[in-house]
Amino acid sequence: MLYDATMLKACTAVLLLAVVTTTEAHAVPSAVGSETNFLRSFDGQFAGTGRLERVNGSGHTLTCKFKGTSDVRRVVLDGRCSTAIIFGTSMRIDIRYDAGTGRYSGSFRESMGTIADLVGSRVGETLSLAFTETPESIRPNPPARLTITRRDRDVVLTLRGTKPGLGQNLDLVLRQS
Repeated sequence: MLYDATMLKACTAVLLLAVVTTTEAHAVPSAVGSETNFLRSFDGQFAGTGRLERVNGSGHTLTCKFKGTSDVRRVVLDGRCSTAIIFGTSMRIDIRYDAGTGRYSGSFRESMGTIADLVGSRVGETLSLAFTETPESIRPNPPARLTITRRDRDVVLTLRGTKPGLGQNLDLVLRQS
């Protein structure tokens, strides 16, 4: 009788360990799968308008086109924005998902000289990323926050300085074409 009770406890422990191990093994791939699906939603061509506002209150209306490409843990948004005047700039946002930490990191590069590191996370359909310009940036601005939201056929990009009255603000709404 003692042998049966000990054996039953041992079998129960082994089964619990197997269930926990199996659940943990499947949790990571499903999280990666969820992130992969989110990143893939940025694949394609996007076009739209927005506004760039400077600290002094001046600003420009922008017309932009972006192309998004992704793989399992990475998305790249390559774009070009221009104003009604001759001003134009290209941008590249390159973001990677780290399954180990559940965080995103990457870079922002703009042809006029802005270079920033990006670090953050996703809540729902929004990536919220700290935007910290690197020493290589031509006209460094104070730290900012870049949010990228995927909604229906739209991608909404918003850049806001974290110190009021400093830096530039950018608002873009791009529709998938």
